[in-house]
Amino acid sequence: MLKQFLTRTVVLCLTLAMSPAFSLAAHHRNVSPSLPNAVAIGNTTPSSTIAAALPHPARAAGKPIKVMTRNLYLGADLTPVINSTSINGENGLLGNAAAAFMRVQATDFPARARQLAREIEDADPELIGLQEVALWRRGELGVLDGPLTPATIPLYDFLQSLQSELAALGLEYSVVVAQNEFDAEVPSAFFYDLRVTLRDVILAKAGLPPHKLVLTNPQAANYVTTFSLPTVVPGVNVTLTRGWVSVDVTMNNKRSFRFINTHLESFNAGLRFSQSFELLSGPANTDLPVVLVGDLNSGPTETGPFLAYANLLQNGFVDTWALANPSDPGVTCCNAENLLNPDPLSILEGRIDHVLARPTSRVVRAKIVGVDQAERTPSGLWPSDHAGVVTTLAP
Repeated sequence: MLKQFLTRTVVLCLTLAMSPAFSLAAHHRNVSPSLPNAVAIGNTTPSSTIAAALPHPARAAGKPIKVMTRNLYLGADLTPVINSTSINGENGLLGNAAAAFMRVQATDFPARARQLAREIEDADPELIGLQEVALWRRGELGVLDGPLTPATIPLYDFLQSLQSELAALGLEYSVVVAQNEFDAEVPSAFFYDLRVTLRDVILAKAGLPPHKLVLTNPQAANYVTTFSLPTVVPGVNVTLTRGWVSVDVTMNNKRSFRFINTHLESFNAGLRFSQSFELLSGPANTDLPVVLVGDLNSGPTETGPFLAYANLLQNGFVDTWALANPSDPGVTCCNAENLLNPDPLSILEGRIDHVLARPTSRVVRAKIVGVDQAERTPSGLWPSDHAGVVTTLAP
């Protein structure tokens, strides 16, 4: 989660959000390997062969489908890096970048991936929407020029780690579509650049019984509503990019719907509100029923004039958690930056991770995961700074 920036940043965001140059047009397209920010990763099956690679439609009766949303947590709060005021002095970029990456090491995604894989094993969803699927890379030693020389040496690949841990449990989840979002590179006190790329990903359970699941028309896009922040490096800005991924699903030849996964802006309600309109005019603009999952950074307790969650509900979506658990607030956020808080979700930001449906759907069950003490790593880390949500929808 990219936490709230300093006041000067919020003022800049508000100014940009109200600018007439802002566009709400949705720039979406079918996924193609030729598109650099809608990429095939790991064992992704090319979009033209996804349906053929999975079991064929069924003649059997419809069955419930289980979906999951999970923010993996990139591993550190990047606010001090973005708000650095010098290169190598007090509040210096080099030291702040190194400190952030040391936090990433301490929050130990390989260990957390094992817990997340067990969580998925227990939940057994057919479809998973993942956010903050980080890819950490570094540049060559002695090269400290930020994005001018893109860093390519891998340090942590969260998607690869999670899929490896799933495979170790005998589980196979295929990447349906992955979309690059926030991508930033800065010099560090380690004498090389550090780069982080965040991705939104849809995973689908492979090896299902015959005639159960067909996936077609994978799509991905970045939101137009975005902005750039200057850094202390002359000519280098950080662009905070968000987006969505989707796929059309047919189950048992009885039920078709569009599955959308998104991660809306974390700190500015105006930007988040604009992105919710892009979502409605983009992938959610379909005659198919829609199941929308993701970290919306917005929920039923949010107040103010720009409410992304409320906007989605006003445009036909229903909150499946509220249907299944009307008396349970279902808090999903957040744990401490170091993931070592004794009690789960002790930094209360409400229920911001969602499974929404349009039109309304009968919910068999909705469950919060990642909040039991037994789900922590041996060193005491929570699996993420968010909880996950698993929802079973009736056919």
